[in-house]
Amino acid sequence: MRLSRINAALAAILLLFALSCTKRGFDGGTGYLAVSLGMGDPSEITVKSPEAPAEDMVFSLSIVGDDGVHSYNVADHRTLATEPLAVAAGRYTVTATSGSLSTADWGSPCYVGSTTILVKPETTNTANIVCTLANTKVTVEFVDPIPELFQDYGVTINNGNGQALVFAKANGTVSNTAYFSVTGTLRYQVNMVNSDGGIYNSVPTVIDGVQANQHYHFKFSMADESAQTGGFTLTIIVDETTVYSEYHLKMNFDANGRPVTTTDFPLTNVITVIEGSTESHKATFLAERGIASLVIHHSDAGLLAAGLPQWTDLVTTSIISGLTGIGIGCNVVDWGSTEAEIDFTNFISSLPIGDYAFTTTVIDTENAYNEVNYNLSVISPIDAQAVSAKAWAEFAMLKGRWFAPTMPAGVRIQYRKTSETTWHETSSTDYVVYDNASKTVYAEVYGLAPNTNYVFRTVSDKDEDTGEIGFKTGSALSIPNSNFDNWYKDGNAWIPNSSSSNYVWDSANPGTAGIAGNPTTPEESDVVSGKAAKLTALVAYGQLAAGNIYTGKFGAVAGLGAKLKWGYTFTSKPIALRGWMKYNPATINKTKAPYTSLSGQIDQCSIKMYLTDWSAQYDISTSDKQFLPEDDPSIIASGALYSNVRNNGYVQFTIPFEYRDLERTPSYIVIMASSCRYADYFTGGEGSTLLVDEFELIYDPAELTEAERQLVGYRE
Repeated sequence: MRLSRINAALAAILLLFALSCTKRGFDGGTGYLAVSLGMGDPSEITVKSPEAPAEDMVFSLSIVGDDGVHSYNVADHRTLATEPLAVAAGRYTVTATSGSLSTADWGSPCYVGSTTILVKPETTNTANIVCTLANTKVTVEFVDPIPELFQDYGVTINNGNGQALVFAKANGTVSNTAYFSVTGTLRYQVNMVNSDGGIYNSVPTVIDGVQANQHYHFKFSMADESAQTGGFTLTIIVDETTVYSEYHLKMNFDANGRPVTTTDFPLTNVITVIEGSTESHKATFLAERGIASLVIHHSDAGLLAAGLPQWTDLVTTSIISGLTGIGIGCNVVDWGSTEAEIDFTNFISSLPIGDYAFTTTVIDTENAYNEVNYNLSVISPIDAQAVSAKAWAEFAMLKGRWFAPTMPAGVRIQYRKTSETTWHETSSTDYVVYDNASKTVYAEVYGLAPNTNYVFRTVSDKDEDTGEIGFKTGSALSIPNSNFDNWYKDGNAWIPNSSSSNYVWDSANPGTAGIAGNPTTPEESDVVSGKAAKLTALVAYGQLAAGNIYTGKFGAVAGLGAKLKWGYTFTSKPIALRGWMKYNPATINKTKAPYTSLSGQIDQCSIKMYLTDWSAQYDISTSDKQFLPEDDPSIIASGALYSNVRNNGYVQFTIPFEYRDLERTPSYIVIMASSCRYADYFTGGEGSTLLVDEFELIYDPAELTEAERQLVGYRE
C-alpha cells in the first residue's frame, strides 16, 4: 500500500511582511515571504500521511539566513495568519517540522520539509515546501486462519538502536502503527503460541536498506499447502519504493521433535554456586530437526562487567575467541547441527559474589524453540560476612550479609574493642533488623566508649571465621558549666561561667545590669542540683528585657538592642540535649511588630540549639533584626523546644538534634534558652520566669525513644 497525498485547504501562509519600508536588511531591505506547505500549487499542502488530516497538523518553522545572523522561529504555523512577522531581505533556508523523531514509538510520525528562497526587498516571495515522513512507518497484519489456530501471536521489531516494539495479540498492539527513527535496518522476530501451548520463535532476521518515508507492512498468512505440513509464509510489503519482498518461514507444529536443553547441574529457581567453585556447569542442546540459532543473551550489568556480550548467536558468531577468553567453552555451531554444548564452568568460577541472570535460547530449523533461564547466586564459601561500619561517639551502625538463598541458622553480629579478646553479642536494647530480600543484617550497637577502636564480624552458628572490619568511635565532648553551678560578677552583671578566662556562656546581663538589673541570675534554692540559671523577663524604660542564656559572648548595646556573638567551638556530633526546666509564664504585655497580635496571650519559653560549621562566631544584632536564619546552609543539625505550660516543679526534657547533613563535622555549637520566645522582637510577658538546670549532651541512642531516633535521622 503506497502512502497517499492529502490535499488540505490551508491557504498560503503569509509568513513575513515589512514593518517599515525603510528598514535595511542583510540584502538591502525588508521583504515579504509567504510559505506554502505543499507541492506545486501554493494554496495546497501535500503531506504524505494516512493518519492525520493535514488541517490538524501543527508545523514549526525555522527560517535561517545564509549570513548565519538572521534567523526566525515560529512554534505554530497557524499563528502567522493573524500575527505576521518581518524579515530582512536575503537568502534563507526554510524548514517545516511536525512531530519529533523518537527512536521508536506508537503513532508518532514526524514530517519534515525544507527549501531555500531568496527574499527580495519590498516584494512577496513564496517558498513551496513538500513535507514527507522523516521516519519509517511499520504496520503488522495477521490474516486468517492464524487468529483461529493460535492462542497468541506477535512480532518484535526494532531498528537496532533503542527499544523494541512488540506487535502482539496479548498486548492489544497487533494492529498499532509504529514509527522508527531511520538507521538503515529493521530487525524482526516472530513469536507464536499454538492451541496446544507450543511456543515458536523465529530466528531474528535483519532487513537492510530501510529508509525514511517508507512504510513496511508485515503481512503474515498460512501458505495454501501448509495446513498439514506446517509451512508458514511471511510477506513484507514496502510502500514508497519498488521493493516487494516475501519471506517464508517453516514452522512445524508437531509437539514431537522440539529442541531440548539439558544440564549437568540442577536447574532450580536459584542456582547457588560457591565463589571460585570448579563444579561443572555444562548445558547440552539437542534439536533433531537441526539447530538454526543458539543464543546466549542477558541484560545483566554484572555479566557485562565480566565480559559477556548481551547477545551472542553461536550459529553466526565470529567472536567465539572472545567467549573462550572469559572462560566459556564453546565452538561455532553449524547451521543444521543436531547437538551443541556450552561449558560455563570456568566463567561461573570467575564471577565475584553476587546475583546474575542469563538465558539460552535454541531454535530449530522449523522455528520450534527451547528457552532456559539461569539465575545464579554466587555466594561466599563462608555463611556470612561483615560489610560496613559507620561509627558515632557512643554507638555504631554495623551491616553484615549472608550468602545462601535462605538465612543460615544463627546469623548475628559480634563486636569487641581491639584491645580485648572477648566478643560481645548484640542485646535486646540494641536495634537489629534482618532483611531477607537483601540478605543483610543491620545492627545499631549502643553504649560504646568514645574515641575507641573496635572490630566487628558477622557469624552463623557453624561459621565464625568470617573476617573483621574495624572502626573507631568519635569524640563525646561536653560543654563546660552546663549544670550552671559556676557564676561570677563583672561589675553589676552576673556571668554564668567560672571565670573570665573560661568564657562559654553569656546572657543579656552585660547590657541591662546597670539599667534594669540582671534578667539572668544564679538560683541556689529552687534547683535540681547545685545551682540553676534563673531567666526572668524585666521591663526597663518601657522595653522588654527577657532573661536568656546562650553559648557565646555579649558584644555591646546597640540602639534598643544588643550585638552578640553566638557559638562555642565544638567538633563532636551529639544526638540530643537533655536537661531540666521549670517555667512560670506571664501574660504577654509588651509587643513589637510583627507580633503585636500576641498581646494578652500566655507567654512561651524557648530552648534552641544548633550545630554549625562556621569559621568564627556568628554575629547577632537584635536592633537590626540580624538573626540566624533557620535555613542557613551552615547549619548541620538543629532542635527546639517551645512551651507555655506552667510547671509546679522541674520537668526533664529531651530535644533531639535533627541532622540535615550526616557527613559534615561541626565547628561550633549554640545552645540558648529564653524566658520569652519572641524576646528578639521585644515581645513577651513581664515576669515570665524560666529555670534551667543540669544540661547534658546525649550521644547514646539507647537513651532516646525510637521516635526521637527517627528525628535525629542518623540512619541512611
